[in-house]
Amino acid sequence: MKEKRLITNGKTVSVLYMGDSLGEIARKISGIPCSSVHVIIDRNAAEPTERLFPGFLDRICGKPIFFDATEHNKTLSEAERICRELERAGADRDSLIVAIGGGITTDMAGFVSSVYRRGVRAVFVPTTLLAQVDAAIGGKNGVNLDGRKNMIGTVRQPLATFLCTGYIPLMHSDLLSAGLAEMLKIFMIMSPKDYDAAVKMFSVRHAALSRMDGGLPGKMPSKSLQESWMASFADLIFSAASMKIDIVAEDQFEHGRRELLNLGHTFAHAIECVTRGAVPHGRAVAEGIMLAARAGAIMGITDPAFSYRIENDFNTCGIVGEGGACDKTIKPSGLLPVMLEDKKKHGDRIHLVIPKTLGDVVSVPVTESGLKKILSEI
Repeated sequence: MKEKRLITNGKTVSVLYMGDSLGEIARKISGIPCSSVHVIIDRNAAEPTERLFPGFLDRICGKPIFFDATEHNKTLSEAERICRELERAGADRDSLIVAIGGGITTDMAGFVSSVYRRGVRAVFVPTTLLAQVDAAIGGKNGVNLDGRKNMIGTVRQPLATFLCTGYIPLMHSDLLSAGLAEMLKIFMIMSPKDYDAAVKMFSVRHAALSRMDGGLPGKMPSKSLQESWMASFADLIFSAASMKIDIVAEDQFEHGRRELLNLGHTFAHAIECVTRGAVPHGRAVAEGIMLAARAGAIMGITDPAFSYRIENDFNTCGIVGEGGACDKTIKPSGLLPVMLEDKKKHGDRIHLVIPKTLGDVVSVPVTESGLKKILSEI
C-alpha cells in the first residue's frame, strides 16, 4: 500500500494509506490494538463495501451502526443517537471507531469520536472521491446548525485514513464529478501540472460518456480505456490527498496557509444553504470556485480570461453546465445573508479565497459593503 504520514512537531499524528484491496485494509484495521471496534457506516456504502469484500463488516466488528448520510441528518441530535449506540455496544476510551462512507459520514464519525468519552481513536474508509481527496483528510469534522454547515465541530486527526481505489468504478458519475471539484481545487492551489492532467483526463471521459446512451455509473465505454484511465486516476487521487496532508501538516488549525483550502467554500456553503441542499456539496464547490474567480476579476485580482478558463474547464469535465447553477436557480446577490454568517468570518470581514491563476491563490478580507457590491456585479 502507498503511504503518506501527517507529521506535526516531529510526531506522526495520522497516516494515509492507499491500495485496491479492502482485504488488506481489514488486516490493517484488525492489527490496531483496541478494546473493541465499532463501525459507523453510511447505509448507501454497505452494499458496495460488501461487493468489494464479502464479509468485510463481520471481519472487523460485530453489529455496525448505520447512518443515513444526508446534510439534513448531520445534526447534534443524530450525533447523540450514535453516542448512545456506542454506549449500548460497550465502547470505552480504548475502543476504535471505523467510519465507512463519504464526507458526511466521516464528518459525523469524526465529530462523535472526538467528543464521545472526551475522545476515542478513529480510522476512516472514505467511499467517495470527494471524501478520499478532501473531506476525510485533515481532521476537520462537525455537524450542522439550523441549516448552516459545520457550525459545531472540532479538529481532531483520525489515526489513519484508508483509500481503496476499488470503490471508484462503483461510483455514479455524479459522485465522481463532485469529487473532481475538490480535486481540482487542491491542484489549482498546489500543482498546475496535475490540474491540467486532471482536466484533460475528465474531459476525455466526459466526452466518451456523452456519446453513450446515458453513460454508465463511474465507467468508461471500453475495458481497456477504463483500465488505463483508472491507473492514471489513482495516481492523481493519491497526489491530491498527499498535497492536502502537506498543507495540514504546516497549518493544522487553519491559522495560515490551510485557509487557502477554503477556495470556493464560502460561496459553496451559501449555495447549499439557500438551495436547501438541492445543489450537492461537490457541485456547490465548483460553483463557488467559479464565483470566486468572477469576484477576483471584479476586484482586479484575477485575469477575466482565467476566470473564463475555469468555467470552461469545469464545463468540459462535466462538473457544471453552461453558466452554472447560480445563473439558473438563484441570484448571487441572494447569497449575501448566509455569507455574512459564515463561520470563518473575522470581525466585520469575510475572507474570500481568490484564484489569481494556477498555483497562485490568495485570501482577501472583504467588508460587508464590499461583498454586497461584488455580488451585485457577478
